[in-house]
Amino acid sequence: MPYDDPDPTDPNVLVGVSLPGDEESTREMAVALAEEFAALGFDGERLMNLFRRPHYAGAHRAYRLLGEEEIRRILRESLAVWGSYRVVVRDKEEGGLDERSGGERLVQITVPKKVE
Repeated sequence: MPYDDPDPTDPNVLVGVSLPGDEESTREMAVALAEEFAALGFDGERLMNLFRRPHYAGAHRAYRLLGEEEIRRILRESLAVWGSYRVVVRDKEEGGLDERSGGERLVQITVPKKVE
């Protein structure tokens, strides 16, 4: 079988399908995307830019169908739940081992309480 000619019996062939959807399923997809990226640390403006860019087809379709105001409402709700913390990954510093225990240093992670 040629390299560029996929075998239809191969279970690992990537297949995309189009599913019918209404406004409610589009809203649910937008909520799922907003929550996912908010949990990854995106702020409101970065999330909005994601929905505005045609490169992100699903998010942009929701933006076009639901409108900017509805997307902003979804983003506010998602950020209220998932946007209260940021995940920062840093390279380990030189001398990051605790010589006394022979292992890595313990790092305490705290989450500040929300001020109402």
